[in-house]
Amino acid sequence: MSAKIKDPIKVQSKFGEYSVELKGNIIRLDGKGVVTKALFQHYHEDVKKLALPLGGQPWGFLIFVQGVGILTPDAEQALIESVRLRKQYGMQACAFVTSDADIPALVKSQFERVYAAANLACYFSDSESEALAWLATLGCFFETD
Repeated sequence: MSAKIKDPIKVQSKFGEYSVELKGNIIRLDGKGVVTKALFQHYHEDVKKLALPLGGQPWGFLIFVQGVGILTPDAEQALIESVRLRKQYGMQACAFVTSDADIPALVKSQFERVYAAANLACYFSDSESEALAWLATLGCFFETD
């Protein structure tokens, strides 16, 4: 088992950007822009770096969507496969905060489709506190150092 990463991992591309970090047993992602397959591949590897040190223990995902916040079709398909894989190493569910998304209904529609295809629970909210409360019902807690 590798060591836990303490600082947020930040990646920027021409079309999108993200910051991802592990807090407690929740991986928090702040994402903005359009996710292409190339950006997704970076993201997938970064999430693995954060999740694998948890050793298969249950964990949740908290995603803050800003701006456009959608995936290209090839990135959407790759995300479905990624979520299926994450389930194998402990992911319980994903909560989205979409209050800063340009079109929250579009973001919700796409990610509901992804998580349904991967057979994993997801939740959409306008507030961080609601999203964290939902994750807490699944045993996932956000901790600060």
